[in-house]
Order: sequence, then structure tokens, then C-alpha cells
Amino acid sequence: MRRVLPLALVLLTAALLAACNVPGREGETTSTVEAPPESTAAAPTLNPGADGCDHSAPPYAGETKPTYDEAPPDPLIPPTSTWTVTMVTSCGPLTITLDPTTGGAATSSFAALARAGFYDGLSFHRVVPGFVVQGGDPAGNGSGGPGYTVDAAPPTDYRYRNGDVAMAKAGNEPAGAAGSQFFIVSTESGGAMLEPLYAVVGHVTDDASAETLKKLDRLGVADGPPVEPVYIWTARLSETK
Repeated sequence: MRRVLPLALVLLTAALLAACNVPGREGETTSTVEAPPESTAAAPTLNPGADGCDHSAPPYAGETKPTYDEAPPDPLIPPTSTWTVTMVTSCGPLTITLDPTTGGAATSSFAALARAGFYDGLSFHRVVPGFVVQGGDPAGNGSGGPGYTVDAAPPTDYRYRNGDVAMAKAGNEPAGAAGSQFFIVSTESGGAMLEPLYAVVGHVTDDASAETLKKLDRLGVADGPPVEPVYIWTARLSETK
């Protein structure tokens, strides 16, 4: 399982997680994709309910995602431009400003997967109120991945903040290991609970995204799936020079 853990639980759970299968290492069909095309799925029209979210599933939810034996081709995100991944979620927009300086290979991998449409139709399978919301797993239960990992350990003095987007990893993987699963820190106090073990790929800072994050956080009960299903309808990579 790829999970992000509060500081006090990291050492306790490392031994338990060491027995879990690391996604993408065995039992998966892999293929090298030389140039994943950009997804062309139409922008969805959502009908929010009383909680501000539309919990219906995208028509392509559950479709089998490709697996790769290495990261998809780097979309080349130079720091001279501002790059964003904009997600349309069941609860509203999430605009993630990418951080290639801090995230390195993990940010490039996240961007490449978004460009290829890998995140379209996946869910937020884990919500821990006041801590994190986690998604990006093609298996939908915390056990899946894209078939590969990259390594991009954050600075040893990094302090996570509300809105930080980082990559989840198994407890027996090295600091900065990254597949496709990501989490978003949902409160400042949640960020203070984390050790610098998770690759930082970007940040959510705009007001609309902050409101979406609050809606997602309110769907959490303890540590597990949200009380209603929440999906990533689309995720798009874009550049602003």
C-alpha cells in the first residue's frame, strides 16, 4: 500500500508495510510507450448536490490504464515557464502549480501521466480529515500504480504546508519514491504531522482549489474511503510562459 503517514506512525508502520507488495514490480503487464498522446476526453458538465459535489462516476471510470516499464517521456517542463495540472474533480476544480525545482523526476513523471490522460476517471480513494486526501491509484484501493517508480527525495528540512501535492509511497520504499498515487495536504496542522519522506510535485494555492480541497476533506471519516465516491474527471497539463 502506498500511504502517507503521520510522523508518529512512520516508524511503527514501516515494518508492517514491508510485507505489502510494491505496485508495478510483478504481476503486471508492462509496455513502453514512446510518446503517450494527450488525452482528448471532453470537459465534463457536473451537477453538484447539497454537499457541492457530483458523486456520479465518469463513463470511463474503471477502464484499464496502461502500465509502463519506465516513466513516460518527460514533457520537458523548464522552470522558465509556469506549468499546471488542472483537475476537474467531483467536488470542483483543483489547479496544481507544478514545482520542478523541488520535485525533479517526480514532478516530470506526474506531468507526463497527466498529459497522457492517466488520471482521467480515477478516484480519491482515501480521505483523512484534517490531514490528506489521496488519489491517483488505477486499482482504486491504494495498491496500484503505473508500473514504475522514480526517486525524488525532498530536502531533508522540507516542511509540508496546506495545499502541498506530494507522492504517496509504501513504507518500505525509499524517501521520494513516486508512482502515480499522490496526496494533497488538507490543513496546516496536517502538514506539520509529516516527515520529509514524500516527493513534492506541486502546490494548490488558488481560492477555487482551496474550496474544492475543503469539500474533499469534509467527506473523510477516520482513515479510509470518503463517505461518497469522488472522481478525477479530467487532468490536463498546461504551460504559461
